[in-house]
Amino acid sequence: MSISSVHSELPLWSLTDVSLNWAHGTRLTGINLEIPSGVTAVMGYSGAGKTSLLNLLVRFERPDAGTVVRNQNASSPVNGLDLFWVPHTLGLWPQYSVLEHLTLVCPQSELKHFSPESLLDDFNLKSLSAKYPGQLSQGEASRLAVARALASHGRVIVMDEPLVHVDQAHWPIYWDVIRNSGQEQQISLVFATHSSELVMREASNVICLEQGQVVYAGDVNELYYDPPSLPTASYLGPVNDLSIIPVQNLSDGERKSHFARPEQLSIVKDVRGSYEVKNVKFSGSVEEVTVSQPGAETTSATFYHRPVRTVLQQGDRVSLRLLLLLVCLIFQIGCGKETDPRLSFSETIQWPVPAEGMKVPAPRSQHIGPADELYVLDNAGRVLVYDAENQLDRQWEMPDFEIGKPEGICLLKNGQIAVADTHYHRVVFFDDQGKVSKMLGEYGEAPGQFVYPVSVVQDPAGNIYVSEYGNNDRVQKFTEQGEFLLEFGGVGTGPGEFQRAAGMIWHDGKIYVSDAVNNRIQVFSDDGSFLEILGTKTGGLPLYYPYDIAIDRHHNQLYIVEYGAGRITKTDLSGRVTGRYGKTGMNQGEFLTPWGLTVNSKDQVFVADTGNRLIVKLIP
Repeated sequence: MSISSVHSELPLWSLTDVSLNWAHGTRLTGINLEIPSGVTAVMGYSGAGKTSLLNLLVRFERPDAGTVVRNQNASSPVNGLDLFWVPHTLGLWPQYSVLEHLTLVCPQSELKHFSPESLLDDFNLKSLSAKYPGQLSQGEASRLAVARALASHGRVIVMDEPLVHVDQAHWPIYWDVIRNSGQEQQISLVFATHSSELVMREASNVICLEQGQVVYAGDVNELYYDPPSLPTASYLGPVNDLSIIPVQNLSDGERKSHFARPEQLSIVKDVRGSYEVKNVKFSGSVEEVTVSQPGAETTSATFYHRPVRTVLQQGDRVSLRLLLLLVCLIFQIGCGKETDPRLSFSETIQWPVPAEGMKVPAPRSQHIGPADELYVLDNAGRVLVYDAENQLDRQWEMPDFEIGKPEGICLLKNGQIAVADTHYHRVVFFDDQGKVSKMLGEYGEAPGQFVYPVSVVQDPAGNIYVSEYGNNDRVQKFTEQGEFLLEFGGVGTGPGEFQRAAGMIWHDGKIYVSDAVNNRIQVFSDDGSFLEILGTKTGGLPLYYPYDIAIDRHHNQLYIVEYGAGRITKTDLSGRVTGRYGKTGMNQGEFLTPWGLTVNSKDQVFVADTGNRLIVKLIP
């Protein structure tokens, strides 16, 4: 059970007509809330009332009007506190050491895995155990405040911007500790934050405050995908208002929401496009594009999308396209049938790739070796090799990665590792220690050239297949020595055509290709003949942005990872769905824009959970 799934019949708190005043006016007014068990985030701009609300919950302050009722029930633990508070000042005791902060609050019958000693290790405080708060940095002090809260084994923990002073590279690791502690101790958590990424990663409920009033209280996913208004939607990051400008691929009758998140919108170069780019700002994960209609330059609109790299420039003509019918997104139900069987796993193991300076990179592509070792590409331009016990064995960097990172990796029968070096328009071949042995390809659309190669697979005869996109979407076939043999595909929506050809597998003389933007898997013979769209004979296979595909050890079940739906779909070779697992989100059992997956000899499934920056191992 995840920390976000803990629940009881009664809400933790009930607030009725609550107001809180101060010398210069009202801090909170007309607050009516029920705060459920589980994980609730409190968001708002500085001065919105986040700290004031938390102060009322822990009775540090009392309302000037209305009532705040703390509901308790018989399930409260015998050992440990009912409630523990981490204020924004941290509330550390200057006369006690780091270790004493934990031992003083920890109940005698402490839980094995969350003892003071283990928490010192988990929060990297062991070397500081004899120091006092005045000797700690702000980051160390904030880690201590959270570790003390977990050591208390409180049933409910309230934290005001926890770990705000911790560097970006490490806060996800500490939040993993918080979540794991919650799973074991069945903790409910209420925390204030400015970080939309943190809310999406950790919370199931969110309260949004503005000038002392509640503007939203409810499910995080609902706010992300079906927000009531543009200002409220912005609490969880950039959003596009579709009502102000027409977009392609979706009629007004189909549009259930006027809003679309960046991953749901594509802005593409189109010489016949209706709009002209006026300004572009690329931040790595999101590109902000201001467009106007020629002849109406005084009227412009700004949109957000998630390109692999920035390619738009001022003056380009563009079209705006939705990647999915929004009705399929609302409430995370995807486009599948409600009767689809559920795919289950007995255990989930997840871990981040190693930090790169101050950043935690994200995995993109994965491949299993003959001894069940796991090869991973990340967006720091690295190749990482983990042994069968999930321990990092070795790593190396791509020859170049300043203008873009690679996306596809394959271990060849001769022991070489082939990497689709996407933005350098080539395939790079390494030996097993990371030394470059050769390269294949250059920029272009002729045979043996590439625009954006993204996936590499090999057949039993040693032939190599490379898929690519970039208005030259196709699959090329080469000998193991790199000699061009043939190509198939093309740009379009018809059978045998692609819109962003992505992950592939070879099986029994056939190539299965993820046709991402067309939301389908296409099947070809390995001589390039189109055979079918997977699932056509079984009534259709609803997918949303399928980005990678793998096959099980018995070679009769396919696993498909869906970038848009945040899930894994399992089918037989005809395309009949035999199970689905996951949805878009940041909790365990959820994925955020996953790019890749692979399956080992034990049918353990590995997912590159790119948006959550995690490698996820699912054990049947």
